[in-house]
Amino acid sequence: MTDSGEAAEHPEDQHHDSAPEARQRDRGWPNQRTLLLYLLGGLLIAVIPVVVSRFVDQPDGEAYTIDIPPGTAERLAAGEDVEIVPDELEFKLRDLLIIVNRDSVKHTIGPFEVGPGETSEHTFGEAAAFNSYCSLHPAGSIRISIGDG
Repeated sequence: MTDSGEAAEHPEDQHHDSAPEARQRDRGWPNQRTLLLYLLGGLLIAVIPVVVSRFVDQPDGEAYTIDIPPGTAERLAAGEDVEIVPDELEFKLRDLLIIVNRDSVKHTIGPFEVGPGETSEHTFGEAAAFNSYCSLHPAGSIRISIGDG
């Protein structure tokens, strides 16, 4: 028999010889599934401590109340200087702002609108600083700062 005849008679031998090479090639770089699992694991390792730190062992913030008395809108319309809220409000993360509107009209303090007879509560979860509209100031503006410490 010739060499070509032997190869034709035993094709499974050729298959077994190339299988170790294919397995060795697959051992180089991880496949896509493995890479995805590594990526998800790394993401969880990075995200879990951040999420947990927002809820565990965080001291409560301070509570600040702004009380808008009845007749405030009328006093402002008459040109009176009503000193209910300073020109700038400074808060820390987790502080609580309570706005009690006992007036007969809606008032706006920055992004917070409070209807007549309503109470509104806001907890600050992100650091920010902005200038905004305020119906309690003759100039119509207020600066609100929320710091992280």
